[in-house]
Amino acid sequence: MSAYHTPVMLVEVLESLSLAPGQTIVDGTLGGGGHSRPICDRIAPGGMLIGLDRDQDALDAATLALSDVPETVAVKFVRSNYADIATALNGVGIEAVDGVLLDLGVSSHQLNTPERGFALRYVGPLDMRMDVSSGQTAADLLNTLPEAEIARILFEYGEEPRARRIAAEIVRRRATRPLITTEDLVDTLRATMPFRTRPGEIHPATKTFQAIRIAVNQELDAIETALRAATNALKPGGRLVVIAYHSLEDRIVKNTMAELSGKRVETDFPSTPLPKIVEVKTKKPLTPTEEEIRANPRARSAKMRVAERRP
Repeated sequence: MSAYHTPVMLVEVLESLSLAPGQTIVDGTLGGGGHSRPICDRIAPGGMLIGLDRDQDALDAATLALSDVPETVAVKFVRSNYADIATALNGVGIEAVDGVLLDLGVSSHQLNTPERGFALRYVGPLDMRMDVSSGQTAADLLNTLPEAEIARILFEYGEEPRARRIAAEIVRRRATRPLITTEDLVDTLRATMPFRTRPGEIHPATKTFQAIRIAVNQELDAIETALRAATNALKPGGRLVVIAYHSLEDRIVKNTMAELSGKRVETDFPSTPLPKIVEVKTKKPLTPTEEEIRANPRARSAKMRVAERRP
């Protein structure tokens, strides 16, 4: 098990991928290799593991975690967003794979590293980028976006009912001093809502931090693209396993898998029949056991869906 990040629903992932020796598996959200390390044991001998991550810290941790994989398993790392799986596979000369795992969201390491700015409980720069080498930081967005756009992000991505009030306070404060640190943002939020919480309750600032992180990394935009690209890369009978952590992610996964299976979703207009590319193997999402949640509270919101490529 990786110290970088405790793998969520590991037993269910290994079973759902239907692993066998000689297979080629893509871990599209490599993290520290917590899922990939036991996957390698199950695809030996003759298997190949292709790990993607846009966070160089994750690739470095995974390189160490997978340094002792069986010699009969080939391991390739690619610095890439999971939405670019087709390009990544082409870069390593692979046309089709037996399985793809996407474990969406943020890793324990990212949350526990103050200088990454993901967690409200640590004082650090308002960064929140999964790839620190490119893109705008959380501070860039909060200090430049119009008030209405900030409110939209908080409401749509964080389902925050106080979105307009928070956006107005952000704009008011940045007029005299830009928001630079996580503490600046927490102080701003504290001025807009009560911060009293009971044991077990989610911190009042959580929704705002989640929304800004999603906006910074354009996470929701990438999910559907990644699901379709992953499906296209699967061999007949290959498995796609996706773990989501909040309703926005899970809704995209559910609807995209349904559409790929030939079913229509509420947003579709009547038209010609959709092609049946996959068979959805999970009528309802799988969720962690109570035992796992006690051992790893961050797993509590996880929902896993599985699809299989049709012949």
